[in-house]
Formats: sequence, structure tokens, C-alpha cells
Amino acid sequence: MQYLNGLGVTTDTELIFEIENPYPFLRSNLSDSLNITLSFANGSYLQFFFDALPWLLLFVLVCFFGVFLFPIAGFILGKINYKYLTFGVLCLFWGLYMIAQSVSGYLNLWIKDCSVCMLFEILLNYFFVIAALFYLRANLERPVSRIIATISATLYLLMVIGALVSHFAGFVDIYGTMPNIYFYTALCTVVLTVLLVIEARSNKQAIFILASWSPLAVSIIIDTVNRYLDFTHIHFYILGIAITMVYQIIRLVRDLKKQYKEAIRYQQMQKELYEAKVSIMVSQIQPHFLYNSLSSIAMLCKLDPDTAQKATINFTKYLRGNMDSLKQTSPVSFERELDHLEKYLYIEKLRFADKLNIVYDIQCKDFELPLLSIQPLVENAVKHGVGMKEEGGTVTIATRETDKTYEVIISDDGVGFDTEAPKNDGRSHVGMENTRRRLRDMCNASVEITSVIGEGTVAKVIIPKEEKCK
Repeated sequence: MQYLNGLGVTTDTELIFEIENPYPFLRSNLSDSLNITLSFANGSYLQFFFDALPWLLLFVLVCFFGVFLFPIAGFILGKINYKYLTFGVLCLFWGLYMIAQSVSGYLNLWIKDCSVCMLFEILLNYFFVIAALFYLRANLERPVSRIIATISATLYLLMVIGALVSHFAGFVDIYGTMPNIYFYTALCTVVLTVLLVIEARSNKQAIFILASWSPLAVSIIIDTVNRYLDFTHIHFYILGIAITMVYQIIRLVRDLKKQYKEAIRYQQMQKELYEAKVSIMVSQIQPHFLYNSLSSIAMLCKLDPDTAQKATINFTKYLRGNMDSLKQTSPVSFERELDHLEKYLYIEKLRFADKLNIVYDIQCKDFELPLLSIQPLVENAVKHGVGMKEEGGTVTIATRETDKTYEVIISDDGVGFDTEAPKNDGRSHVGMENTRRRLRDMCNASVEITSVIGEGTVAKVIIPKEEKCK
């Protein structure tokens, strides 16, 4: 008022405002875009509270969905789902743009520069379109289609950056670059829609694919055309993205339901796997081993009751160790594995007596490996090595540590075998293959077996130090 009084303006002065449209491409009447509110500051805030606040809260909720619901949904499903992630970004920028639209008439209450208010709203509109283009791209599957979509979205982003540079450099007002950008928006949307239609035609679930993006794509095209023809004041993209959001929520519920069913199925498979492991473990404790062990213990009951008692306790602990392996999914220390081996070899020693000699050359113990991963190698050395030799022999269990590895070496001076010969000896090699696989999968370890007929066999387990067993 002081400024106007300085110009000689009084309460009786008649003021005439002449406004010239600086944007010839704007087809709507400029006067329809102007609102003048004369009131005290608290009156403006009161009007904002009743007019804009309800919508503001609604679109804040949309932003919340964009930031949390859809991106987190992908992680709940066990992997990064780019369709949910990009749609979440799209909802975020849609919510921000609609917040800007809701408070556009009140931005001057906080931002005095009108050009900044205009720039803020336009940029949010551009970012919304960029998010929409990348969401449409996420629905593409073919590599060629993805490349075309990426190029289209990138060019759009470069156009927006160019418009910003021109605006701040004073070359072209950012509002003046809107016709070209809107035209390119429609072009990009049409291109991506054509690519999506082509892919949907070759998909059995085309109806679901079309529902995920067609409302949004069509609404963007209609709104772009409306910018030039000005046939309605309705913003179709609001309806398009609302339909798309409803579809995505339905799809999210469907995916979570599907994941729940898969989880139930996985638990059932785990149960079946557990039962299969029990069957395998029982089959690995071969009947003749049980028979021979119990027979040896029975003979000792008369000849040496104290030794028979000790043998029974060792045999019980050995069986318990085998059963415990069914529940053990993580690696164990070598000391625990060695303790189980000693119980097994104690029982075998009862059977073979002086024909079986056991030598331990343990130089390191501070490493881990899968439970019962060494026992199959020792069993082979005893049964198919020295056990096949008339005069028997010696089984040596040794450990070594190098700069990069730990090594467990099982050697015998038994009959040996031809490692190149086909495995058609009538024996089951499932246990050995299972041991190799467990060592490889859990510790990235390898098994090397060398043998010479008539001289014996050496089995070496090599465990890398840099690979922590899991």
C-alpha cells in the first residue's frame, strides 16, 4: 500500500490491468486461468484448509503407496520386481504433481516468486511423465523393445534438461517449450503402447498385461491431444492412473496369494525331502554293518564284558551322530567330524581286529566342513581298500594347512582301483556323489582321488580358506 500511495494511488483511484498472453499456443482464454483473492492472510489459509487440504491428504497417501507399498511388495515376493518398483515411483510423482495442483492457487502464500511456482508445477508434471515412460518400459520383455523404450525415455529426459537449461539461461521460457515436449510425450507413449500391444498378442495372459498399462497409456495420449485441441477441462490421466493403481493392488494381492501357496508347497517339499533324507540315511547304515557290529559286540559280552560295554556306547553314539546329521544344515568343526569318525573306526576295528590299522596325522583342526562329509571316504578306504586285502592294511587320516587351503587326506594301502574304469562294479556311488556335491555347495571344496591297483588309494578334500562354509 505504501508503494501504491507513493504513486498517487488512493482508494478512489480506478486501476485497469491489461494482461497480454505470452504463449500463443495456449488455446484457452487466459482470463479463465486467473484468480484474484483479496483477503487477510488468515482468510487465505482458512480457504486453503477447506479447499485444498482434503485433496492434499489424499495425495500424500498416494505418495506413501508409491514410496512404501509397491516397492516393498517386490521385496516381500523375494526379489526386486521392477514393475512394482517403477509403478511405486510413478505413484510418488503422480502424488507430488497432484499435491502441486491442489495447492497451486496457494503457493504464493509461501513462495513469493510466481515463476518459481510455475516451474515447480511443470517440472513435477515432466517427472510424472518420465516415471510413466519407465513404468511402461518395465512391462516390456523383449530386448529390442526394451532398447527402444529406453532410448525414448532417455530422449524425453534430455529434452526436459534442455528446457531447464534454456529457461535458466534466458533463451526460452520453460512454459514456451511445453508444446514440443507434449508432442514428444504423445509420440513416446504411442511407440511404447505399440510395443506393448505386440508383446501382449503373443502372450496367453494378454488381458492381464493390457490391464496393467493400457488405461494409463491411453489417458496420457488423450490428455496430450487435449493440450492442443482443448476440448475438455477433464484430466484423463487421473482416471487412467487410478485404474492402473487399482489393478496393481489386485495384482499384488494375487501375487502374494500365489507366493503363499508356493510357500506351502515348499514346506511340503521340505517335508518330503526330510523323509527322503531319512530313507537315504537308513540305507547308508547298511544291514550287514549293523549285523557285523552287533555280532562283534555279542561275542565280546562273553569274552570281554568291559570292552563290550565300551563298544556298545560307541555304537550308540555313532548311530546318534548319523541321526543328528538329518537336522544339521550348517557346517561343523573338523573336531566334531573327527570324533564321529573315531567312533565309526572303533567299531570297524572290532570287526577287522589286527587286519585294520588306523593312523591319525592331524596337524590342524581349526576349519569347518559339512557333517559326515569325510566318513564316506573313510568307509571306502576301510571296506573297498584294506578290507578287500587278505592281510589287511592301514588307513591314515591326515590334515594339512597351506597358505590358501585346508586339506583332509584319507589314504590306504589296500587293493586300489582304476579311476578311469567305468563305474559298473555293481556298487552304488550315490553317497560319494552326494559328498562331493555337499562339499562343493557348502564350502566350494573339491575332492581329488588317486589310486594305483595293488598299492592303495588317496582321497584328498581341498577346502579354500577364502570361502567361508555356509
